Amino acid sequence: MRLKGLDLNLLLVLDTLLQECNVSRAAQRLGLGQSTVSSSLARLREHFNDDLLVKGSQSMLPTALSQELRPIVSQWLKAVGGLLERPTDFAPAQCHATVRIACTDDQAQLLLPQVIKTLSRQAPGMHVQLLAAPRGSPQHLDGWMARQHIDFMIASDAGSHSEVLLEEQWQCIARADHPDLKAGLSLDTFNRLSHLRVAGQCFAGDETREISAQVPGYLALDTYLEVCDSIACVPASLSRAYRTEKPLQVWPLPFDAAKPVQRLSWRADVIHEPLHDWLRQLIRGCVNGADDGVLPCAIGL
Repeated sequence: MRLKGLDLNLLLVLDTLLQECNVSRAAQRLGLGQSTVSSSLARLREHFNDDLLVKGSQSMLPTALSQELRPIVSQWLKAVGGLLERPTDFAPAQCHATVRIACTDDQAQLLLPQVIKTLSRQAPGMHVQLLAAPRGSPQHLDGWMARQHIDFMIASDAGSHSEVLLEEQWQCIARADHPDLKAGLSLDTFNRLSHLRVAGQCFAGDETREISAQVPGYLALDTYLEVCDSIACVPASLSRAYRTEKPLQVWPLPFDAAKPVQRLSWRADVIHEPLHDWLRQLIRGCVNGADDGVLPCAIGL
């Protein structure tokens, strides 16, 4: 057995894997993507020249070497954790940092105002910069966040370090006096009508539907619908947030589809920073919370 030459961050992954004996549960506990934990396990196996965990009937089983390593790794992590533990707690009211958050246009409209308001009460010296979140693979987004010095990203696509922030239902919206929706929205009607589609959306059966236009995001989608007979699919929270001269009609999606999920991502190098730990908790609380206040905000959407 040898620890020399091993990336010490992998020991935390190894310790969690040996406790859970399950890659998915370990990834959830660590706040990492399942692919990241699987890749880490592969590196650990190569380093120790041992399978470490092998497939069993109901869960993965530790090898003899894993059982020997487990108390050593656990004891080492506890010792290092005590050594690096910060002597003082983070004080939001005394913080004057600038936080860079990337998000999609719908979250800039729905969630970020609440985050900004809450920050203004708890950390009035903190400044927020918003940037538009791109689409891409976890590896692409990891690199982009590092180059742009992004602290957090809120989007459906996620980096390697992320957690589920919000899961919703799809809803269909159309202008209030749509001539073809007087009897409701059936699957046949949904398939027959033209659609305004947000870039990145994809539903089963799209190959036979008429997509009248594709727009880059959800912002101003309601204004497009006011002047056409198309319908659009949006997350439920957005269907309640649009403001038009005439109320929009809202219908549930007439078939089952994967729920839209928003994920909170962050850079690997800030995982254990007290400021970012505090901010992650604040953002989670804002999903269901309410607060007041205003914070200066530079918007780059």
